[in-house]
Amino acid sequence: MKNILVYCRQGFEKDCAAELADVSSAKGFYGYASVIQDAGYVVYNFAEPDAGERLIAQLDFNKLIFARQIIAVNDVIELAAGARVESLLEAARELPLAQDVMIDTADTNDAKSLSGLIKKLDKPLKQGWKKSGVMRNKAVGVHHHVFLLSGEEAYLGVSYDRCRSEFPMGIRRLRFPAAGPSRSTLKLEEAFLQFVPERMREANLIEGMTAVDLGAAPGGWTYQFVKKGIHVIAIDNGPMQKELMSTGLVEHEKADGFKYEPPYTVDWLVCDMVERPIKVAELMAHWLASGWTRRAIFNLKLPMKKRYQEVMLCLEKIETLLTQAGVGYQYQIKHLYHDREEITVCIIVH
Repeated sequence: MKNILVYCRQGFEKDCAAELADVSSAKGFYGYASVIQDAGYVVYNFAEPDAGERLIAQLDFNKLIFARQIIAVNDVIELAAGARVESLLEAARELPLAQDVMIDTADTNDAKSLSGLIKKLDKPLKQGWKKSGVMRNKAVGVHHHVFLLSGEEAYLGVSYDRCRSEFPMGIRRLRFPAAGPSRSTLKLEEAFLQFVPERMREANLIEGMTAVDLGAAPGGWTYQFVKKGIHVIAIDNGPMQKELMSTGLVEHEKADGFKYEPPYTVDWLVCDMVERPIKVAELMAHWLASGWTRRAIFNLKLPMKKRYQEVMLCLEKIETLLTQAGVGYQYQIKHLYHDREEITVCIIVH
């Protein structure tokens, strides 16, 4: 397959394309992006017939910022009236065998109108795949995706376990907890699931740890720590949720998050303050370089234009400050599903 198709949040197509240009050229693949504003996906085109598959084989999905899902594709498939499954199955015979097949769309209001068609196609599609032999249990790690553009057009692609999201449409859906102080709590819950997988939790998220939450009120992010038995110093001039304060795990200090200094080194620093991204990046780097925290998760609120470029400037600033301080670190960065006009960064020092 010669191209790649990347799902992203609606409105972030240009940023996704800019990142793909950097990532692909760094691997020696040169092409161009087909961008439709607010489409919720980007197609990156190459000349070589197998470039899409070869590029995906060299990528780490967790290092892609704006990608929700990434698949290798060829050209758009025209779906014959009354024979959509047959049209797709004909193209599927040219693909590697897969362990399953799923139907995706972009995460947009327009694409939601296709939900009825998806339900209608799902069962006959899977039956056709199985009966024809293009879907086999032994094809572990290979997945087919039908990406519907409309009732008449679709992309048919392949994803591989080594570089993909495990979630339908690349979306990790979480349920808002009844006791949650605000919906922002889902941002940190998703961040923990993304950046601190189960194998790392015994070392990084355990009862008895301490955290600082800058800009905490009313406590959406603090809530995620309290659930885990972690003591939180909540910094905000605004009020905290009464239920959180009654747990005995929260110490509320009315102070400016940009001026506060902790009395001791904490295990976690989190921050979801609304401020220029470069200013937040400098603050987070200062905490880490000063040894005030060992780990940080924070959001960078992005401008309306050139958001990818702004992210790169922030990462460059962080790298410069931590390198100057002689601090070793590893980081991950992702535009999470529960984020809006922001991206989430996790840094752990070592």
